[in-house]
Amino acid sequence: MEQKISLSKYLLVCAIGFGLGGLLWGLVLYSELPDLEYPFHFMAIIIMGLIGGISLTLFSKDFKQISKSVLAGFLGWGVGFIVGGILVYPLSIIGGLLLSIVPFSLLEREFTVLEPNIYMSVYWLIFLLIGTFIGLFYALFLKLKIWSLICKTGIGFALGSIMGPIIGNLIGNAFDCLLINYLICFCLMSIILGLFLGWGVYKHR
Repeated sequence: MEQKISLSKYLLVCAIGFGLGGLLWGLVLYSELPDLEYPFHFMAIIIMGLIGGISLTLFSKDFKQISKSVLAGFLGWGVGFIVGGILVYPLSIIGGLLLSIVPFSLLEREFTVLEPNIYMSVYWLIFLLIGTFIGLFYALFLKLKIWSLICKTGIGFALGSIMGPIIGNLIGNAFDCLLINYLICFCLMSIILGLFLGWGVYKHR
C-alpha cells in the first residue's frame, strides 16, 4: 500500500469491500430460512475472505500481496468459525449473561434476535473470538503487529455483532421485510469489522 493513500480513502474502500461481503453473507443466510439457526455459514468464509482480502490490499496493486491477504482471510474466517462453532454453547451462555446486565432497552430480544431463531446478541463473544483469529492471520501474512491488530479486529467484530441486528431489525421491521433485516445486519457488522481491521492494517503497515 502506498503512503500517499489517505486513511479516509483506504477505510472507505475497506468499508465498501467488507460491506458488500456482508450483504452477500446476509443473502446466503436468508436463502436458507427457516431451518437456519447459526450465522456461521461456510459461504461467509469464501465471501468475506475473498472480498475483504482484496479490499485490504487493493491499493498495493501487487498480486502477490493481494493473494496473501485473500489467503489470510480464508484461514482467519475458517479457523475462527471452526473454533467458534466448537465453543458456541459456553460462549453464547456467558455472552448472554453478560449482555443481560446492560441497562439498554434496545438490547431486548425483539431487537437482537433475527427471526425466526438466530439469537445474534448472545454470540458477541464468539464474534470477538472470530475477530481475533481474523486479525491474527492478517497480521501474520501481511507482517503487521499482531497484538494490536488482534485487539482491533476482535473488538470491531464484537461491536458490530451487537449493533448490526439492532439497526437491521429497526429498519427491516419498519418496512416489514425480513430480507432487509438480514442484509443490513450483516452488512453493518462487516463494515464495522472492515473499518477496525483497515484501521489496524493502515496504522501498522
